[in-house]
Amino acid sequence: MESIIKKIYYGDLHPCEEPTPDTERYIKNRKSICNIEEQILSQDPDCENLLAQYKDALHVESQYECEADFVRGFQIGAQTMIEVLTLIKDDI
Repeated sequence: MESIIKKIYYGDLHPCEEPTPDTERYIKNRKSICNIEEQILSQDPDCENLLAQYKDALHVESQYECEADFVRGFQIGAQTMIEVLTLIKDDI
């Protein structure tokens, strides 16, 4: 198993490019979103451009949130390892 540090160094780690979840909850929610979009467009076909702009803005917002979540998760993981290693060092 290759070191995660080497994967980061060589640029082989791309968590943001991982495939979307395939859980039942995700699929159900995705279908719900598509149904709502279809309902909106069936009621007012002229809002297609506005709806596309809205979806694009939500996508950008989601990317910022995912980035912040990733950074925070990484920080928590690093802080946890520091604490674990400090406790091990103190016990020796």
